[in-house]
Amino acid sequence: MLLGIRLFVPRQRLGVTMVALDERNRVLLLRHVFHPEYPWGLPGGWLGRNEPPDQGVLRELREETGLTAVLGPTLLVRREDHPPHIGIAYLGYVQPGAFSLSGEIIEAAWFDPDDLPPLYPFMDDAIQIALKRQQKSEA
Repeated sequence: MLLGIRLFVPRQRLGVTMVALDERNRVLLLRHVFHPEYPWGLPGGWLGRNEPPDQGVLRELREETGLTAVLGPTLLVRREDHPPHIGIAYLGYVQPGAFSLSGEIIEAAWFDPDDLPPLYPFMDDAIQIALKRQQKSEA
């Protein structure tokens, strides 16, 4: 049975991303080397084989920025077309620390929600969901 599953069940790429907020509800964005259409984006990347999504998003944050975070709830799960994959967005709260950027990251910055640069629609949607969730929890 397991062999049949491995041979015949289609596979999907899985991408994870984190809407990382600070104490002022600013959003952490990274300027990526490999994203020419939308240079700025949320921390994240592709899951490794058999890697749990919550561990993968924390790994990606650590690899890209050197930072750690307390992971919050899942914000958004959606199939995306370019490239075809399932995207999973989490809310996260970055722990204090100094940035140590990987070679694929040009710059990291905290953005006020009203001053976000153009982003992939999935990321923009995840940020809006995160901010609404924060507003409800602060009310």
